[in-house]
Amino acid sequence: MVSMFAVAGKNERQALLSKLAREQALESQEQIVALLREKGLEATQASVSRDLRELALLKVNGRYVRLGEIRRPRRDIEKDPRLDELITAVDAAGASLVVVRTVIGAAGTVAVALDERKLPEIVGTIAGDDTIFVAVRSRAAQGRVTAFLRAHQRIQSG
Repeated sequence: MVSMFAVAGKNERQALLSKLAREQALESQEQIVALLREKGLEATQASVSRDLRELALLKVNGRYVRLGEIRRPRRDIEKDPRLDELITAVDAAGASLVVVRTVIGAAGTVAVALDERKLPEIVGTIAGDDTIFVAVRSRAAQGRVTAFLRAHQRIQSG
């Protein structure tokens, strides 16, 4: 059973963590625990880890950033119509999987395009007719791959 005190502490901790992430570079969970304690909030590495996940803060290039702030990787400057025209939706699933939806019949084409890029974050792909499972190396890799694929997602009209 969760006490009201624990919930209030969690909400306060997460609000402060969000503020800290906006204001400064957070490079490690240990640093975050220390900063929270300096502000008078008790925190463990395990609670900070859960908070980071719930707040969609991922470690990218050595610091924690919001998933929505992750920009398209430099290695993706060139256009690829196999990606830009065919991806219709991208969703993270668990910690090591990205599910990609494509127009009907295009999953194999998109999976081959991803495999050809040899992105270090991707372990492998499995394609069906309009769905691809993309296995990634870590939660951080999942965030980078999700951002990369969403940058290529076809804009739906209407």
